[in-house]
Amino acid sequence: MKKRIPLPLILLLLLSSCDNPVEVAVPVTDPEQIMSLTTPLPAPSKSVMEGIYTVVSGKPVFGDEVVVKWKGNKLAVFTSKEAGYAVLDAGSLDSTVYITGYWRQRVGTGTGPVSIAIAKDEGAAGIIKADTSAVGIVIRGTYGVGTTSQRRELVLQYLRPFSGFVKNSRFLVIAHRGGGRNSDYLGCSENTIEMISRAEGYGADGIEIDVKVSKDGVPFLYHDDDINLRLTQKGVIWGKIEQFSWPLLSTLITLKNGERIPSLQDALQYIIDNTTLRFVWLDLKSESDEMPLVAAIQKEMLKNAKAAKRDLEIVIGLPTEDKVANLMKMPAHDNIPTLCELSPELVRGANSLVWAPRWTLGTQNSIVAQLQAEGRRAFVWTLDDQTFIKSFIDEGIFDGILTNYPSVVAYYHYMR
Repeated sequence: MKKRIPLPLILLLLLSSCDNPVEVAVPVTDPEQIMSLTTPLPAPSKSVMEGIYTVVSGKPVFGDEVVVKWKGNKLAVFTSKEAGYAVLDAGSLDSTVYITGYWRQRVGTGTGPVSIAIAKDEGAAGIIKADTSAVGIVIRGTYGVGTTSQRRELVLQYLRPFSGFVKNSRFLVIAHRGGGRNSDYLGCSENTIEMISRAEGYGADGIEIDVKVSKDGVPFLYHDDDINLRLTQKGVIWGKIEQFSWPLLSTLITLKNGERIPSLQDALQYIIDNTTLRFVWLDLKSESDEMPLVAAIQKEMLKNAKAAKRDLEIVIGLPTEDKVANLMKMPAHDNIPTLCELSPELVRGANSLVWAPRWTLGTQNSIVAQLQAEGRRAFVWTLDDQTFIKSFIDEGIFDGILTNYPSVVAYYHYMR
């Protein structure tokens, strides 16, 4: 029997997600500029560092155990406390591995700098030599709280490697709106290249981005129907965003954190050239039939990804029956990579690679297994509550989770 979520709890979760007008100060990291003196670690050395660590000191912020995982060019730490994570740089110097960056809690506003290191005799020698038999790694240093000068001890001790299941898994942590929402106060705007550049550090393997189309037929990233103060700074154009041409949208709109709206083509090319993200979900938001325009860009970008030898999927989301109908009008629509949020019957009719039901319908293991047996995958959206994230990972068989808290999904996935 599939697990269903009680309606009162759904309403409570929705109400608790309202925007809170706060600002989160970005901590200063690496004030001594130690990282500029270090040598970047090669991939084999990075893999030696990865695994589950016991928190010896620093439990108030980092909990009892953490996941340490390289994501793109950042060393990430994922915790079970307040959707916490750390985004770090690491390099070697004089037989020591130096690590600096910042920690952040997405539930709340907790943040601060991190300055830690691995000494030669506590694992650095093995890491630098990429010795996979190295054990006993200890990471020592300090972390700060906010912008104060006070520092607290942080000690992490290597506990175990990731399980064989995790190492062989193609499970996807998919970050909503390119990596996070404006209401998460991450210092950059949702659905921007700036946000996409940070998504891996937050724990993401893939992202979902929202696609609109300008009056003159240019697909671009934006969520809402209107130009509004939730997403933009006050400007000279206002109203329905799709009534304006791309030259106006790309020059006259300043997003909440100072960015310009990116075109879909520019965003996808950035992902290919500058990230190791493996999956992009294009969530169609246009009031028009954008399928021909978006499918053409998808085809071009998949070709570019292949030429760059990138492990990258780009799928077009089908959130409504109208979007399915638009797909069916396309020549050779069976060959267009899509993701369908609707019934399994429509998934099959559209020949979608992925079925993506909403999380409130429960784990639905029997239906998921049927679609997986057909060679399809199943993702669930948009799952943010920590208790339900753990439940879906422990009891469900989904191939991925779309979330506003990728660090939480990453924590419970890598802990398996």
